[in-house]
Amino acid sequence: MRHIRTKDRALKEGRSLLQKHGYNGFSFQDIADKLDIKKPSLYDHFSSKEDLIVAIIQDYGVMFDTWTHTTSNLSPIARVRKVFDIFYAFISDKQKICPILALSTDIQALSKDIQNEMSVFVGKWLAWLERQIKEGQDSGEIRRDMDAKILSTFIYSQAMGSQVQARIKKEPEIASNSGDMIVALIRKTV
Repeated sequence: MRHIRTKDRALKEGRSLLQKHGYNGFSFQDIADKLDIKKPSLYDHFSSKEDLIVAIIQDYGVMFDTWTHTTSNLSPIARVRKVFDIFYAFISDKQKICPILALSTDIQALSKDIQNEMSVFVGKWLAWLERQIKEGQDSGEIRRDMDAKILSTFIYSQAMGSQVQARIKKEPEIASNSGDMIVALIRKTV
C-alpha cells in the first residue's frame, strides 16, 4: 500500500514540478526532497526520469478521460469552452502550464518514447475537440462553415498559446478570455 502511495505521490509531484519548471528544471532528487524520501526509493517505481515522464503523460491522459466524462452533460460549445478553464486553473496555481506544453520546449531533446506519448496525448485531445465541434455543428450550435478538424487544431493551438501569454504576463485571465473569444468565433449566429 505504501509502495503505491509513494508512486502516486511521485507522479503528482513530478507533474507539478514539470508544469512549473519544465523537463530540465527538476530532478529525481527534487522529487525525493519534496516527498521526504531517499532518491533511490524513486527507482523502485521509475527506472529513469524518462520513465517518470511517460508515466506522467499517461496519468494526465487518464485525468483527461475522467474530465471529459464530467463535461458530457454540457452542450458541445460549453465543453469546448471548459478546455480553457483547465488552463486558467493551471496558470492560477503557481503559474503552472499543461504538462504537454511544458515538455514541448524541449521536444528535440526528449526521447522517442516521450515524444510518442506526447503525440498520442495531443491526438486524443484533438480527436475529442473535433467530436465536440462536429456534434455542435450537427445540432446547429456551432458554425458549419469551418472544417471541424482544422478548427479543433486551431482551438488547441489557441489554448496552448493562451497559457504562454498568461504565464509571461502573469495574468491567468488571458486563458479564460481566450475561451470566451473562441466561443464567440465558433458560435453559430442567426
